[in-house]
Amino acid sequence: MASKKIRKYTVDASVAVKWFADEEDSDKALNFKAKFVEGALELNAPTLLSYEVANALRWHPVVRMHARGVTNALLALDSYQFLSEPPIQAWSKAIELSYSRQISIYDSIYLGFAMTMDSKLVTADEKLIEMIPTAERNRILTLTTLELN
Repeated sequence: MASKKIRKYTVDASVAVKWFADEEDSDKALNFKAKFVEGALELNAPTLLSYEVANALRWHPVVRMHARGVTNALLALDSYQFLSEPPIQAWSKAIELSYSRQISIYDSIYLGFAMTMDSKLVTADEKLIEMIPTAERNRILTLTTLELN
């Protein structure tokens, strides 16, 4: 019997924030995380994710999370053990993308990381997708169109 290959995804902060804040498509983001917890898929992300999630939750216009809630969210992210420092190859790809498409390093590192880790980037950031060259868009999945069956 052939073994089923586990799908690999890089998650960005636009998706991870939805794990802790009730936003549009939070249900899809939570289902995505649940599949990871069940072992049905593999997640990875650069360590920048923690910084961005903490900042987004701290300043979230609707959730108004207290300090303890932000700390608990970071503890949860840490417990998933999928964060790692981007290797130089990811930085190189991110910097090249940033210069060629006028995208912030903060945003481009997720795609550079996904490319280096041979995974698909899952994002809820529609503006980011529009900025990515067509040749690299096959590496990106939107949260709204993500199929996990």
